[in-house]
Amino acid sequence: AAMRNRARANNIQLSAEDGELGVQAFVQQTQHARQELLDAKSGHSTANRDGVGEQDSAADSNGDLGLGDRDSWFECPNGADLGVWQLENIRHFTMELSGLAVSLNAECTTLTCPKMKATDEWMYLCAAHKQPQECSAMDYIIHTLDGTCSLLTSSKWFPSRTHIPDSSLKYFQSIARRLYRILSHTFFHHRAAFDAYEATHQLCLRFVAFAKFFDLIPPKLLIIPESAYDPSSPK
Repeated sequence: AAMRNRARANNIQLSAEDGELGVQAFVQQTQHARQELLDAKSGHSTANRDGVGEQDSAADSNGDLGLGDRDSWFECPNGADLGVWQLENIRHFTMELSGLAVSLNAECTTLTCPKMKATDEWMYLCAAHKQPQECSAMDYIIHTLDGTCSLLTSSKWFPSRTHIPDSSLKYFQSIARRLYRILSHTFFHHRAAFDAYEATHQLCLRFVAFAKFFDLIPPKLLIIPESAYDPSSPK
């Protein structure tokens, strides 16, 4: 219960003095709490040592991760800058997607995936070059993750870690769309890897909830069926 209460955004008060580190620590704490609950559902001993028991596992089977209504997952804590809150969540998702990329390393190659696709109708050009061009899926993924890290740490677009200028908020939409493409490629071309990672991380579930909460990705571009990642979605 203590872990669950610490993870609720609407119960946290951050002061201006907390700044970036306070928001960053809270995002990490929240995600760590969610991962512990997922581990508990899988019977991992690390979660059991923290006292998350079978009752939590059963209660979380509807996909809410034991943290209440998903509409509240990404509510900005009181006292935190909304832009910084979004940035720190995107930063954390980028790290998690790096883990997904590592899991794909052996099967997503220039031979198996010479182009970055979702379905055959969706092929993506890599924006990491002077002119957008075709890349293998893995190169696209690596370029996207590296580019996201570079952009989020840019002193030009994000000069302050306590406030994000309105002119820089627009980048969150393009970042979110590109990061989502990593998930969609994995789903349509490496389904077993997608299912395995989702079962232990619920990354797609959380990322889509985040994107919807802040209107970062148009609904028509969310092409992964909800039934593939959302336990509460009708099959």
